[in-house]
Amino acid sequence: MLKTSRPDKTLKYQLTGRVAATLNIYVRSCEVPPHAAVRVQLEREADGDVLATHVVDQSFEKAVSVSSVVPGSYRVMMSTTDGARPPRGRRYRWTVLVSTGDRIPYPRLPGDARVRLASGGCRSTTVAWPLPRGPGGASLSQRYCVHVEPVTTSQQFNACARPRRRRKSVKIFCHVTGNERGGDGGNATMTQTISGMKPGRRYSVDVYASTTTRKTKEFLAYERLIVDVPRTC
Repeated sequence: MLKTSRPDKTLKYQLTGRVAATLNIYVRSCEVPPHAAVRVQLEREADGDVLATHVVDQSFEKAVSVSSVVPGSYRVMMSTTDGARPPRGRRYRWTVLVSTGDRIPYPRLPGDARVRLASGGCRSTTVAWPLPRGPGGASLSQRYCVHVEPVTTSQQFNACARPRRRRKSVKIFCHVTGNERGGDGGNATMTQTISGMKPGRRYSVDVYASTTTRKTKEFLAYERLIVDVPRTC
């Protein structure tokens, strides 16, 4: 995996081996939704030849897929499409993953990756988030974990930070969906009731999707939900 904290940075990648391969580049925004669209460009370092260019305006996207790439050194160039710089006190952050396999290393998110407030009270809140659909309308085998904690600062949510680095006490729920139809695995949305909230407090609710295979530990984050618990009901 290659990481960059700003979209005007050049990343280098060394493709090893003896045979040509298909090179896949996945781009994930650390802000969900992203603050700006970025242009991703793959270049051969030896002669500067541009192999592919693509504009990414989603929080996660397979930006480039180039077949018959010979072993050697390559550059991944990133830049904002309008050349704008982030507002003062902010920065555009992205994670770039380069893969030579056909299997997608990331889980999937639905087109609308927002966590919504389903119902609320003075002590508990129910949230809901949509599930991505697989072939034939079946749900995908993925793990969904909900993290909840009081909002104490104005610090931005970093969707690229691994959830396992957060305090264990903020993870309140994890559930694995299957490929079956009907039941929890066949619903278009998943809901979770959050108990033990304090009246008058503000909480952040983060939902992470991850794969269920042991071969990858990649994850994607839904858009953060901020819940203001009423003081009185």
